[in-house]
Amino acid sequence: MTIQWYPGHMTRAKRIIREDLKIVDGVIEVIDARVPLSSRNPNFRDLTSKPRILALAKIDLADAGLTAEWLNYWRDRGERALGLDLLADRGLRDIVSTVQELFPTLNRNPRLLVMGIPNVGKSTLINRLTKRRGARVGARPGVTRGKQWLAASGMQLLDSPGILWPKFEDQEVARKLALVASIRDEVFDQVEIAWWLLNYLAENYLGNLKERYGKLDKAYPLEDIGQKRGCLLPGGVVDLNQAAAVVLKDFRTGKLGPITLDGKPPKAEV
Repeated sequence: MTIQWYPGHMTRAKRIIREDLKIVDGVIEVIDARVPLSSRNPNFRDLTSKPRILALAKIDLADAGLTAEWLNYWRDRGERALGLDLLADRGLRDIVSTVQELFPTLNRNPRLLVMGIPNVGKSTLINRLTKRRGARVGARPGVTRGKQWLAASGMQLLDSPGILWPKFEDQEVARKLALVASIRDEVFDQVEIAWWLLNYLAENYLGNLKERYGKLDKAYPLEDIGQKRGCLLPGGVVDLNQAAAVVLKDFRTGKLGPITLDGKPPKAEV
């Protein structure tokens, strides 16, 4: 299975972002802490040289030890990287204070563009910073619509559509983005993605896997989960699509525990 997803609206969205960058003072780039490398759109790096805050959202769903390593990794490379748990409002004060540090002499509230790939938490971050439901939030990638300035603590925020890049050269990156719902479920084979996740967990988070599902058949873990969760077709045959949906939902909602799919950061070159 090859995963590619770059609908036509993303080309237009990229043009809009280029125009919006001309009228802002800086950028808050939001990424998913579970995929802190894979969820960075490589095209964003060259779009602007304006000050940037790198916000690792969903740290509550990610491996805490690896999140700390990734924060250090990005900071060592000159990024202003911050960890956010938006459900508990953790990290919001760090965003506010960092914005103040970036623009100490500006005689108005700085204007910031919030950008990132689909479903990393951009709209939720805006909602928390503005303390109101100012931006629509959806569970499906690509839900953000329209342009709107919103006043937050000492700043003005502009939301932007979530966009990916035109082609995934690395299919492992594509699989990870599918798992965190940055790619629409209709685009990929959920059974194959669930298999990939179960293999990854067996190698890296076996304890999480056992705690959620108990002991599994190593050769047929998805079938085993389907049996245990009652995902059955007539005649007692396991419905693999339903079992895969269970696994994906458990991962996305944190029921499999804190997990980071990108593993450890690359080692610094000597």
